[in-house]
Amino acid sequence: MAYKILRLDDYGRGITKVDDKICFVNNALEDEEVEISIINDKSKFMEADSKELNNISINRQHVKCPYYFTCGGCNIAHMKYDKQLDFKKNKVINILSRYADINYVVNDILPSKEFGYRNKVVLKVENGKLGLFKDSSNTLVEIDKCLLCKDKINKTIEVLKSIDLTNIREIFIRVNFNDEILLVLTGNNIDRMYYMDLDIDNIVTIDNGEESIVKGNNYLIDMIGDIKYKVSYESFFQVNYIGVNKLYEQVEKYALEEENDIILDLYCGTGSIALYLNECAKKIYGVEINSKAVEDANYNKGLNNINNVEFLCSDVGLIKDKYKNVDLVVVDPPRSGLSKSAIRNVLDIASERIIYVSCDPFTLARDLKVLKEEYTIKEVKVVDMFPNTYHCESITILEKKSL
Repeated sequence: MAYKILRLDDYGRGITKVDDKICFVNNALEDEEVEISIINDKSKFMEADSKELNNISINRQHVKCPYYFTCGGCNIAHMKYDKQLDFKKNKVINILSRYADINYVVNDILPSKEFGYRNKVVLKVENGKLGLFKDSSNTLVEIDKCLLCKDKINKTIEVLKSIDLTNIREIFIRVNFNDEILLVLTGNNIDRMYYMDLDIDNIVTIDNGEESIVKGNNYLIDMIGDIKYKVSYESFFQVNYIGVNKLYEQVEKYALEEENDIILDLYCGTGSIALYLNECAKKIYGVEINSKAVEDANYNKGLNNINNVEFLCSDVGLIKDKYKNVDLVVVDPPRSGLSKSAIRNVLDIASERIIYVSCDPFTLARDLKVLKEEYTIKEVKVVDMFPNTYHCESITILEKKSL
């Protein structure tokens, strides 16, 4: 029996009804008629895989990846790219409306490159075989390449598949703007000398928890715009160059809409946004709880000869009264959003404007619902940082309400 897909959920799954129960269907698009296989039957809903399509949507495209239906790293690669953009924009619109009663502020989505955009991948190794874990499992899907990754990463995977990976359980690969590779091999009783002659710029082993540099460095120098950054393998750094450049350009545009004496950058990480905005204010302060990230932020400050940015290692929820007369607050929190103490501090600082960079529209809606009591939500732009997945980022500009 075929079931008609009524709409898509926020994760790109088709929604239909089976015996009056909601059913979420993988690899299905709106208005398609799909024969399904139930994979999970819970009290309030079902989950299913699509088996056969009887009425194919005009928005469907051929999936190029041979691992798409087993890997789980991508969710919506079967959807044409322009429709992926529509899906993500409408997803943010609906979430903000549903959970925060915020309407008519999402006016654009900034596109990216459909494939070959990722500058980092973490692979698993089992019995010498290299691949990715199937979604929500520890089942290895052996791969030869990942279409989301940059060519230099896939060439590195090709090299690794030709050698003995005994005693290796995880492989980290990152490539920078200059196509330089950082390879990190994690395992037990690793023969470091075996990897010395690989044609790879930087090789690190983590053997029984102990780090050793086999070759080169344990970091790369990367760039966003004209700013250079030291990127350690454990550092957070955006995986999509095109996406992050568009995101930071938009943050800078918002920052330059008004004159700023002081900018406060919360959850600043390794200082990527604060340093990028160095010409947008007389003084910029970055706050980050991770001491290693602050260490890298200060290194990056020196790397770029920037003198008007200072970094503080602190919980953003504990900075009350440390900063006054701030013109603009920039927040780029983790997926969990702003903590309650952080959002209270942002309100107490009472800057004229806030720029909120978000990687999760649900926590964004939760936080904006509180912030809108004292701020006007002027605009939200969505950024497609992760094509072929349901994930997206967004940038919101808020202005203090007049008394």
